[in-house]
Amino acid sequence: MYDMEYIKLPYINSTNTYAKDNAKSFSKEITLIQSEVQSHGRGRLDRAFISDNSQGAWFSVAIKPEKGIITPEMVLLMPVMAASATALTIETVYGIRPGIKWPNDILINSKKACGILCESRIIHNDVYLVVIGIGINLNQKKMHPDIADIATSLLIETGTEVPIDLIIQNICGNVAFFYDKIKHGETACIIDKWNEYSLMNNAVITYTKEQLSYTAISKGINTDGRLIIEQDGKIIYLDSSEVRLKIQGV
Repeated sequence: MYDMEYIKLPYINSTNTYAKDNAKSFSKEITLIQSEVQSHGRGRLDRAFISDNSQGAWFSVAIKPEKGIITPEMVLLMPVMAASATALTIETVYGIRPGIKWPNDILINSKKACGILCESRIIHNDVYLVVIGIGINLNQKKMHPDIADIATSLLIETGTEVPIDLIIQNICGNVAFFYDKIKHGETACIIDKWNEYSLMNNAVITYTKEQLSYTAISKGINTDGRLIIEQDGKIIYLDSSEVRLKIQGV
């Protein structure tokens, strides 16, 4: 197990922002930043993530790899790795099987229970910093009105209230385990684990890229974490940083 630095805050705008702003001061390869409340939680593609309460797990895992250990191409696997680690924790702790919507939304009964935002800092082709932000709706008895039709919590779905710190510690252990696999080039187990929870196998999807919408069939992910789709008889690979995506019927 990694010797992690642990920073716990009562209130912050965003744990990802804090991690990026303070990375120089982190003394360990892996640092956990947790906040009881976030005022400006962020999701992919500049979307807001509601985390202005103390009933969820709001945290970031900041990784400062040794020079040359992680390539920019490996960074594409970080969202896949984080989603796998989180889904595994949810099934282990709650005994329910969540689904992963590419690249890293965790859904339960077709509603979002967790969002993940991965950001990186690459200098002269060297990966200096990877920040994995994870927000999980855990112990909310009801969801914010703005998202009640699309989001849920683990308490709502299972009737079980679990200590937030327990969930975070479990996820961080899984992240550390999978990160070690990435460092040693043993990434097949991460892809396999993601596929165990995937909602994307032969799913009909609609995605938006450069303000244009397309319909395609999802075929899973490749070894880099890109989504493989079949569109108009052609195989195309999508990068999670450039598209918005919906699964039809979910």
